[in-house]
Amino acid sequence: MSHYEFILDSSLNPILILFPIFPIILIMHLHTFVNALQIRKSIIDKKLDPRWLKYMPGWQEIPNEIQASRELYKNLFEAPIVFLIFCLCAYTLNHVSILNLSFAWIYVILRVWHYSVRMTNPKISKRRIPFQYSLFATLILWIDLFIFLLK
Repeated sequence: MSHYEFILDSSLNPILILFPIFPIILIMHLHTFVNALQIRKSIIDKKLDPRWLKYMPGWQEIPNEIQASRELYKNLFEAPIVFLIFCLCAYTLNHVSILNLSFAWIYVILRVWHYSVRMTNPKISKRRIPFQYSLFATLILWIDLFIFLLK
């Protein structure tokens, strides 16, 4: 068995693939709190009508920081879904290797990087690289799972 085959085929405890899920879920909950604080501050500062919370009417102009925060909030629930499904599939199928566990943690690091960049500077040019690399990491994970299923 070559070194490369060992990295691909060496099985680890399947529960290990569930641990990278926790930081992703933590960021989701953290930003839920941050988003609520930003909306509350905008209402207190009279930048946002409190009726907006109930109806989200089109007539209400939303402050840029609230709109950016809401978009990030949606993104935190949309982008990681492919990763979360992979982790659950890998766990269920007992397919956890050094390779896919490493890429799972790389994905987490990239999403934390993306989140921190997006919180401080919402320009696409600043957050593009961690987002693209996180997509690449999930692609590698799914290709690895597909190859495992074909065997």
